[in-house]
Parts: sequence; structure tokens; C-alpha cells
Amino acid sequence: MLYLLRDDFFGDQRLTALRAALGPPDIQGLNSTTLDGARCSLSELRAAADAMPFLGERRLVVVRRLLSSKRSVDAESEAASRRGKADAAREKEFLAYFADVPPTTDLVLVEGTDFSPEHPAVKVVQRLGGEVSLEGLPRGDALSRWIEERVRAKGGRIERSGVETLLAASIDDARVLDQNLDKLVAYAGDERIGSRAVQLLVAESRETSVFELVDAVGERDRRGALAAYRLLLADNVSPIYILVMLTRQIRLLLLAREAQENREDLARTLKLHPRVAQKIGQQARHFPIDRCIAAYAKLANADQAIKTGLATEDLAVEMLLVDLTG
Repeated sequence: MLYLLRDDFFGDQRLTALRAALGPPDIQGLNSTTLDGARCSLSELRAAADAMPFLGERRLVVVRRLLSSKRSVDAESEAASRRGKADAAREKEFLAYFADVPPTTDLVLVEGTDFSPEHPAVKVVQRLGGEVSLEGLPRGDALSRWIEERVRAKGGRIERSGVETLLAASIDDARVLDQNLDKLVAYAGDERIGSRAVQLLVAESRETSVFELVDAVGERDRRGALAAYRLLLADNVSPIYILVMLTRQIRLLLLAREAQENREDLARTLKLHPRVAQKIGQQARHFPIDRCIAAYAKLANADQAIKTGLATEDLAVEMLLVDLTG
């Protein structure tokens, strides 16, 4: 049978289940082959897939990035044209072979997270009765339910506020999200996981708190900015980390303003998840380019004050926030 999976948390889970179905670990080793899709030839794939199972009923052949391993060359060069034609011909040969995979072999194609659901391989695998799983993380309420189910499966409990704080962090990698759930369950023990635990342990949640801080700065809300700053300090976030994150955020705001003026796609320009890029685009309305440049100068002054001993770290950042909201 054919399988087309993403190289992500869900692809890993499905692949683990397929390996387990082969039998005990020693049998799995005898009947499993993994190939590098960028380097393997059709004859190598055919030899691996056509081999008979040994002391078992099925074989598992995993090919990683067979269909998303295009080699980059200058797009306008003649070499690029030849390479593109060669890649297309190679891909066509592999797609044609899929119909000949023996019924005793499970052929698993593991493609990158940027693999297009519109790729011709999707229809080929579906037409041959295979399984296509390219969905990635669920969205909205489905993601909330997934988080709650994963926490329960790990033996923990999570409050609604904890789920909402995780959602606000916009973690788009299920592997990273699941690893954070492991940390949270271990930290909470018999207690429910709440918002504060998420803010303390999940780095992306701290970035969300920095978003709130920048929102307050953008609106010249001094009281709100200082309150957000003190909450971060209470969660053991160092002033230097906050200063670095503020600098990063101002840089992103400057890039966002330029992208908006040039009518460029924010997510692509900033190389961020669309939800995060959207937040930055909203914040950028309060930060014209001249204000971003002025903020850079104030950030540099705060850094210099700390390095020369003119102010302690926490005082320097607090004075910076007062200045930025003036």
C-alpha cells in the first residue's frame, strides 16, 4: 500500500504505527528500508520494494523527500532548464512505478512540510487506493481539543486559560507543541496546567507577552507597557531578554511597514507564520518608519547604559519603556 505523509509530528506517528505493525523490533529491522529521495534511483527503490518480506508478512520502504528534493540552480540559466526537465522526467518515472509496488510492501513517501497538496503524486496515490495525510496541525476549536486530548494522554490536566495561552503563542509545529506539553505536564504534576505555567515554560508564550508589551508601547500606554514588563519580570524573564525581543520586534515592525508600503506579502517577507505576521502588520499601524528608527536609537542607548554601568538592567529597560511611550 502507498502512503504520502508530511515530515512532521503526525507523519512520525503514522510511520511509527506502520513500523509497529511489522512485528517485534528485530522483525522490523529485517523488513524496513529507508532511502534518501534526493539520491536514490528508480532501480534502488524497485529493488527495495520488490524484495520479499523475511520472517514476516510485509515490508516497509520509507523514501524521504523524493518529490520535494529539487536542486536549486539559477532559474534563468540554461542549466536550470535542463535540470528542471530532468527532475520532471525522473519524477514521472517514479510516479509510473507506484502502480507496480507489490502488495506485500508498504511504500511510504515522507515529504517536506511545504509539499503542495496539488502535487500530481496526491492523485496518483489516491487513485491507487493509498493514504494521503498532509493536513498538519488542526485549527481553531479542533486544535483546542487536540491539546486537551494530548495532555490527557500524557496523564495531565489543563485549564481553559492554559489552552488559550498556548493558542495565542501561535506554535505551528506540532512536534514543538507536543514537546511543550510534555514539559507542562511534568511541571504541573497533579495540578491543572494554567496560563501562568504556560507563560513560564513556553518560550513562544513569552514572545506573545512581548507582543502585548509592544502593543502598549504602540498605543503610548505607559501604564500598560510597564504592567506587561513587570509581569514578564515576575515570570523570571530577564530584562536583557526583553530588550533583545523588543529590538527584534521593532526590526520586524520596520520590515512590515516597508512591506505594506510596497504591497508585499507580510508572511513571506517576514518569514513568519501568517498569524504572527498578521499581528505584526496590525502593530505596524502604530509605528511609522521614523518612529521605528527613533526606537532603534533608544534601544541602543538602553543597551549602552547597561554595558557602561550607568543603569541596572531592569531600570534601563523601564526607563526605555517610559521614553518609548512618551
